[in-house]
Amino acid sequence: MATIQNLRVLSQIFSPPVFQKIVRENDTVLFEKYITKYFNASSYSTNLDIIKLLYRKLQKQYRCEYVYKNNLVQKLIKEHSLKTTLILNELKISASKADLVMLNGAVRIFEIKTELDDFTKLSKQLADYQKFADEVSIVTDEKNAEKLKVGYTDKNIGIIVLDTKNNLQTIKEASSNTALFEFDAIFKILRKQEYIDLVADNFGFVPDVPNTLIFKACYELLKNIDIIDFQKQVLNKLKERKLQKPELLKSSNTPKELKHICNSLDFNDKEYQKLYNFLSTESECINRI
Repeated sequence: MATIQNLRVLSQIFSPPVFQKIVRENDTVLFEKYITKYFNASSYSTNLDIIKLLYRKLQKQYRCEYVYKNNLVQKLIKEHSLKTTLILNELKISASKADLVMLNGAVRIFEIKTELDDFTKLSKQLADYQKFADEVSIVTDEKNAEKLKVGYTDKNIGIIVLDTKNNLQTIKEASSNTALFEFDAIFKILRKQEYIDLVADNFGFVPDVPNTLIFKACYELLKNIDIIDFQKQVLNKLKERKLQKPELLKSSNTPKELKHICNSLDFNDKEYQKLYNFLSTESECINRI
């Protein structure tokens, strides 16, 4: 049986940077190093077999942030059409980074707090997210959920539990934050071309100013728009950051254990094929702890 210390190290495999190296740089060194040093697997298994076995161990013994994120992404892509829904990972809003942001007819933010996490920054994070999101929910374990339910009884914050069987259950519905929207926080989510496009859409021109002044010029124009309308426009603009291959993300060929990674990295056709090739490759694990 893998120790908690080993699982802590092995959990690092389930991260976009590791799979970016594997798929985009053909670099499997880190993956192989972790597996051969810390994981007790059969001598000859495919990489997919190892990933599935490791993920099961994490779900049972070490429910890190990835387990929560991946369960949530699986649920969201099962329940929503990826033609009208986009899920963003680690979106910076004000001074905080939102774990998962779902965009469809509204902005819904999910802040993950596992049984392994520190909750000291939670209040500040939630306050930042409410400047942009229609709804904000905390996703946590059963024990912490009960405490949070008491603490947020009269708040707009929703609470979702990842139970001991790794099923997600909403125990408190989130409600609207529109009264808390803040222009500065919403505007700064946008990329340069996105806020230029919004100025053109709303005012019919792009400010004729030096490049160093375009941010300020667009900011001053867009802040005159009603905040509810502006948030909706930003939501629709962000949705234009579409997935390249939503059908492959949903496909059964893409393992459920890697849905969050694939959504986050937004692979194209060739990259998905590289991933599938890697997963089907036999991997020999000879050192065991």
